Amino acid sequence: MTAAAAAPATATAPTLDRRQRSLSTYEGWKDFAERPPREQPETLTVDQLDALDPGAQARYDAERRAWHANILLRTRQVHGVHTQLADILDSNLQDSDRVKSAAALDAPPALGKSTVVNTFGRDFHRQRIAEIGEYLDADRDVPHLPVCHITVPGRLTIKGLHMMILGFYAHPATAGILHRSMAGRDLARAAADCIERHDTRLVIIDDLHFLSMRTRDGVEVANQLKWLSNEYSATFLFAGVALRERGLVGEGAVGKEAAMAQTFRRWTVLSLDPYSLRTKHTRDDWCSLLWHIEQALVLADSRDGMLVDMSRYLFARTTGNIGSLMDLIRRGASRAIRTGQESIDRALLDDIRIDEGAETERGELEARLDKQEAALRERRRAKAAAKQQPAEEKPAA
Repeated sequence: MTAAAAAPATATAPTLDRRQRSLSTYEGWKDFAERPPREQPETLTVDQLDALDPGAQARYDAERRAWHANILLRTRQVHGVHTQLADILDSNLQDSDRVKSAAALDAPPALGKSTVVNTFGRDFHRQRIAEIGEYLDADRDVPHLPVCHITVPGRLTIKGLHMMILGFYAHPATAGILHRSMAGRDLARAAADCIERHDTRLVIIDDLHFLSMRTRDGVEVANQLKWLSNEYSATFLFAGVALRERGLVGEGAVGKEAAMAQTFRRWTVLSLDPYSLRTKHTRDDWCSLLWHIEQALVLADSRDGMLVDMSRYLFARTTGNIGSLMDLIRRGASRAIRTGQESIDRALLDDIRIDEGAETERGELEARLDKQEAALRERRRAKAAAKQQPAEEKPAA
């Protein structure tokens, strides 16, 4: 089942002030996790839209653009990943002497890995705040921070890893030159103290594919991650592209790579897959996704089936990649508003470019789908002709 993230509201709902903060700071994460959901603007008719004065229409269009740019869908696949992650966190309530499992989301690019782990982290944050509260002491001096979120840079060292964790909590060690005089083990202990002090139970490390297993720093960080999962009372959730192919998840490694196999042996690896049209089930899933996107669009001249009727075309344009699909639809909705067309059709989308990967594969995939469609029509015609053939003309058994 797929559902939009927010419920409809009136077109006159005030636009919230949403500052763009990094999720890798506790202020940015709290803002992301605790802010109220966006309200879907009311869908006006063409006549109602024409009746708005210029100022009201400008505000309405701005609300619609912001809404379309932030449409969030929970697909069946996302729900399944969230369920698995919830199982892992619930089972990690062991005492401090037990080793906790970690989780990794391994998927091709632009399938929404970051969105999946961030929305799960947001749900977990809200759950823990509801259970325990916003502060951990009677004087309200120690804020409760259930989730720590960091994003791996291009090259990561052990010291850099601990500095990023400390940076999330705005620890004094990250200011000035103080950290230069601190040994790596002291930084590690300070990071562990932050996690314990603020009762952090989930540590999200995104873009882990930037961690190179072919460098000494990469191997050392891999070993350090194992130590962190043992030392911290938190569950680690990693997200990245092609983690298996990059050597981040493996078994049976020997020699220099043996440490990596041990480091990631306790990981539960989850995945996201592109959509396909190979079977009726996968085609239904694709059409269901398009239908739910339709329901989230706020266009005056939209109609039921506006996107579903273009299902094969949209698949060819985006190769079944939800990131490419959402970019195409968002840009199409924006252009439909700017031009006054107030609907999305193939002619409008044909003129919109998206990511190079989708554009490069588009021609080949369209040709293959057209060939499959022609073969399917031919089989249907042959089957219909066989049914109409007189009984006496049919060959004997």
